[in-house]
Amino acid sequence: EESDPDGPDAAAGWLQDTVLLGIEPSPEVFAIMTVYFVQGALGLARLATTFYLKDELGLGPAESGALLGITSLPWVIKPVY
Repeated sequence: EESDPDGPDAAAGWLQDTVLLGIEPSPEVFAIMTVYFVQGALGLARLATTFYLKDELGLGPAESGALLGITSLPWVIKPVY
């Protein structure tokens, strides 16, 4: 009995070889991949915020940095409580 070259086993092999670079899929690997995906999505949101501050509000780099620093200050202090 020959295996189907386009079957689910072939797709799983391609996924492991190409996307996961030979790493055995496990719950830990998928958790790490999820964290990387979320960090990338947050980076895209930060990029959009930066362009909004620059293009729409006309803020310079120092002004944008000061504004973002002030707005992130509560998250820095939060672990104290």
